[in-house]
Amino acid sequence: MDVYHTPAAALDSLVARNLLPSSEFLAAARRALGDLAASLRERGGRAAAQPWGVLKIAKGGSDGRGTALSGGCDSELVLFLTCFKSYEDQHVRRAEILSELQTLLQSWWQKPIHGLSFEFPRQDRPGVLQFRLASLDLKHWMDVSLVPAFDALGEGCLALSRLGVSLGVRQSFQFG
Repeated sequence: MDVYHTPAAALDSLVARNLLPSSEFLAAARRALGDLAASLRERGGRAAAQPWGVLKIAKGGSDGRGTALSGGCDSELVLFLTCFKSYEDQHVRRAEILSELQTLLQSWWQKPIHGLSFEFPRQDRPGVLQFRLASLDLKHWMDVSLVPAFDALGEGCLALSRLGVSLGVRQSFQFG
């Protein structure tokens, strides 16, 4: 890969060939994360399952920003859950919810996604459940963090703001 001698018009293809994860891996990993999100929305809150539901899921990390690079990348899924009534409640119930999420993940992976492997690494970040999706040849992987969170803005707040409804926040700024 000789960036210095590559014409400007050819830089996009150079980056795609040498720096981006394979499109097959990204498609499989994104399909897996979409399936996981649907599973969490469906299972959380069912009477026979967990006594909580998923209000919304926010995606972050290099995969969420579209800046994933070849080899390893990361993805964060922030799960806004119905069971948290305050930040204090989130702090108190964090271990319980993470344990339930790990059980749900193990159950979810009983139907593996073609072309991917799944593993739980050592959990070294408090308040986060981590797992890894990897290509079967181990050339590409995605470290995924599930972050249960209290929805401080309230259910539907984001939808209202997209419609132009005022949230009571004053937007007059003075510079000078």
